[in-house]
Amino acid sequence: MRKSQCLIRGGLIALMLFAPHVGLAQPSIDELNRLRFELLQKDIESLKAGQKAIIDELQEMKKLLSSRGEARGDDRSPIRDINTTLSVADAFSKGDKKATLTLVEFTDYQ
Repeated sequence: MRKSQCLIRGGLIALMLFAPHVGLAQPSIDELNRLRFELLQKDIESLKAGQKAIIDELQEMKKLLSSRGEARGDDRSPIRDINTTLSVADAFSKGDKKATLTLVEFTDYQ
């Protein structure tokens, strides 16, 4: 009986001595840094792929817009196509009545 108790105690002591080394083993700092570096590299690669997709879409848009201008036979921008005069003589306004430029705001209060 006494011998079995000594064996059990000895086994428990051995388990306590070796278990923390096995069960609580943590990765080294170098290994953690390597894992972080790999994650950062993956993030950078995904960002590069996203940027490439955006650039490709922009190039396609430019191509479509340039072909649209060629089909019309002119190189005018849609902004330059707006060339009109509005009469705002009787409308409410702020500022000088003789101003060379008047900004008009169209709003819908529905």
